[in-house]
Amino acid sequence: MGSLKKLPTHDRLASVVISNLSPRIEGGRYPAKRVESEPITVGADIFKDGHDIVVAVAKWRKQEEKTWNEVPMSAHENDQWSTSLTFSSIGHYEIVVTAWADDFLTWLHDYERRLTGDQDNFSTEIEEGRVILNNAAIRAAGGKSHDDAEAIEDLTTELMKSEGNAVPALMNDPKVLALLARWPDRNLASTSEELIQLIVETKQSAYSAWYEFFPRCAEGIKDRHSTFRDCLPRIEDAKAMGFDVIYFPPIHPIGESHRKGKNNTVTCEPDDVGSPWAIGNKNGGHRSVEPALGTIDDFVWLLGEAKKMDMVIAIDFAINCSPDHPYVEEHPEWFYHRPDGSIKYAEKPPKKYKDN
Repeated sequence: MGSLKKLPTHDRLASVVISNLSPRIEGGRYPAKRVESEPITVGADIFKDGHDIVVAVAKWRKQEEKTWNEVPMSAHENDQWSTSLTFSSIGHYEIVVTAWADDFLTWLHDYERRLTGDQDNFSTEIEEGRVILNNAAIRAAGGKSHDDAEAIEDLTTELMKSEGNAVPALMNDPKVLALLARWPDRNLASTSEELIQLIVETKQSAYSAWYEFFPRCAEGIKDRHSTFRDCLPRIEDAKAMGFDVIYFPPIHPIGESHRKGKNNTVTCEPDDVGSPWAIGNKNGGHRSVEPALGTIDDFVWLLGEAKKMDMVIAIDFAINCSPDHPYVEEHPEWFYHRPDGSIKYAEKPPKKYKDN
């Protein structure tokens, strides 16, 4: 009984199945999370019909990048594959799995099995190996790796001179396996339809000691508004006490209309600076800093000084807007409106925060 004729490559479909990609939080609805240098184990179920030798890799990239990086995966029981990845920089990453039937490894595996039988002529099998090696040399040359292409051509010459039973020893050399692994035929490779979304955060995101203070009160001097540059001694003190994260309340311009006074009083005196959570005035909103604290450049300088001490600065992410916030005029559709058309201010009955 004859076997079915293999179709040309362009008429054949990828036949490796990839499923159950992990870790995918709630089916991929949420991204997995790790911190810098913390390993993540990428797993998948990978299988194929027949006796072909399957090879798989995990591919990853930052979301804003176009080029994929990849690492090999290892096979385990019941068609389960896995590998471990670590990331040295924070950001949003994408991970997929690609797998294919490796023509060289499949040929070598079949060749070794034939040696256990009563076959004594391997000329056809050696010719099949020559074709596989020749195609790999072409791929290496096309990939501008002329050294690899030449090495594969030399290997092909050795193959054609070898006795039948000497072929496995020649091809199972670790250097030969590594050489051919660099130039596989991926024309029929499968890539997982699912992907793993991953957020890598700073090490301090996993465990850290936070120290909070108001930048405007950094010096602790009554009736004096401190600046970003005045914050450095206080950060040095926090470092000496064992803290590694400095936590700032909002640092943006503060609203002027409905500004509150000291101790949350509704009466504001001329020298009252207001609540930093009432964000926004004529000087800007969430993309600006309170002028009394300094400039963006001053804040960047402070971040750099903190980094030199292996410290980081976290800022309260507040979505509050004062009535003076530029967004109120530029994007009124972003806010809740009362029946009379006025924009609703924050409330926590019976409290009313009229300043934001």
